[in-house]
Amino acid sequence: MNKMTRDMHLIETARDLRPMLRSNAAESAEQRRLAKPSADALRNAGFFQMMTPRRAGGSQASIREYCEVCEELSRGDSAAGWTVMIAGGNAFLMGLLPDRLRDEVYKEDPLATIVGQWAPTAKSEKVDGGFVLTGKWPWASGCYEAQWNFVGSPVFDETGKMIDVRVSLVPTTELTIEDTWHVAGMAGTGSNTFVGENVYVPEHRTVLMSDVTGGKNFSDHEDEAIYNAPIVTALPLGICAAALGMAESIWDLTLEGLERGKPIVGSTYRDSRFSPSYQLNLADARGAIDSARLHILRAADDLDAAAQASVRPDDLARARIRLDEAVALKRVREAVDLLLNIGGASVFMLSNPVQRIWRDIETCTRHAYTNGDLGREIYAKALLGQPQVSESF
Repeated sequence: MNKMTRDMHLIETARDLRPMLRSNAAESAEQRRLAKPSADALRNAGFFQMMTPRRAGGSQASIREYCEVCEELSRGDSAAGWTVMIAGGNAFLMGLLPDRLRDEVYKEDPLATIVGQWAPTAKSEKVDGGFVLTGKWPWASGCYEAQWNFVGSPVFDETGKMIDVRVSLVPTTELTIEDTWHVAGMAGTGSNTFVGENVYVPEHRTVLMSDVTGGKNFSDHEDEAIYNAPIVTALPLGICAAALGMAESIWDLTLEGLERGKPIVGSTYRDSRFSPSYQLNLADARGAIDSARLHILRAADDLDAAAQASVRPDDLARARIRLDEAVALKRVREAVDLLLNIGGASVFMLSNPVQRIWRDIETCTRHAYTNGDLGREIYAKALLGQPQVSESF
């Protein structure tokens, strides 16, 4: 099976799963974790290993493919696309690491799923051969589906100043889940808090964030080109793609509502499809969704091309991708606002799935890794040659 065939297979499989995911989406949100049929289907189809190196049993997908799959799955269920996006990002990190570590994770279970909370929210103590970790790691999306978890801890210099973040890979059997995920949006992702107490991690299962963001690659293989892509630039595109899929889901539901020939109260229109104002809202929403996709896929294609050529995009190129992400998320929210105008107040009935997906979009598009205002600022400073507000983007 060649690369193009593999790409289409994953995307088509994701598209085929959409009806099943959609039918389980309300259950996922209600129980605050992926419904079991959805989780099992995603795992068995290999979506959690989409970005895992091929040598370790994964698909070693391109950035574009990663985005397209996340979009398709999110069009079925926000939580499904988001969980796959999170697992993909952490599987990508495995592509930067040596075979010794890959074997620990994938040799016995090629479908092993990895999630991660890279923020330094816990403490670590250096001991012989490794580190001992204690603390809590919130926002653990996919915690119920994961067998392994990347967790962050601060690195201090001799004066006590934090100078780096150490990311450590821990089996989830050594962690407990604290039920903290009570939210208005993205409820089905099960993003609870992992808790660890005196968890020993051997040094070979750790990596410094400065090495990751600086482009260092500890893999034993030079031919896995996709992992040349700058991780902190590439992976937020998955968030954008997931949000895009959610917007497409509201588009689908809006068209279904229009097809029922709903009248416009307070007007002579007995069928809202014949109203020019509704038609314009619909056209503008479609244009905004398509614009978001163009920005996402342009960025993905640029990153894929650079990775294949073993070229690290310069500061201006990476900053422009941050703008692509900012514009994509802005267009998604604009499109959804227009579609809500068409749907009217009835879409906010709790029985209507549109309001749930709208809450998902309002939540996920404000993720810290895709801060649109900061992204625009980063790009403007790059255009003007000014000092950056972030050392890694």
